[in-house]
Amino acid sequence: MKRRIFTNCFLVRGVADGRVKEVCLAMKKRGFGAGMWNGSGGKLNDGESVDEAAIREVNEELGTRLTKMSKRAEISWYIREEDKLVECFVYFGEEWDGEPKETEEMAPKWFGVEEIPYDQMWKSDREWLAEVLRGRKIRAKYTYAREGGEVEERSLENLNCSEIK
Repeated sequence: MKRRIFTNCFLVRGVADGRVKEVCLAMKKRGFGAGMWNGSGGKLNDGESVDEAAIREVNEELGTRLTKMSKRAEISWYIREEDKLVECFVYFGEEWDGEPKETEEMAPKWFGVEEIPYDQMWKSDREWLAEVLRGRKIRAKYTYAREGGEVEERSLENLNCSEIK
């Protein structure tokens, strides 16, 4: 089985009682996930920690420098057709320097949580992203027959604050 580790970071504003009012999504312009809205992120470079990768990816893709972030979820996707497991660590970017700007790879846009274009995102995002935007910390697992297909199996559990760091 091929195993990949990724980060995914969502800049957020208006957080009260753990709930988010606005989230910055970015339209992926090229490569894996092109044509879909998502957070900023990608794979780890050699010798890089998950936290370091999240900070670097936000800087490269949105032109901002994270100064405060928190890990919100651990998500895994298994894609049967490719025998591939993608493990992803999801962060909220809570404070940063600079405003998100379009780059060669991503075109950012702010959305109210009630306006998120889930129909232009990965199928599982509707479930897990909604949970983390409500202030929950989660661990989720999804199985797809093929990349971009329908979710075949799922599990989602809420975590105690001490279970995710």
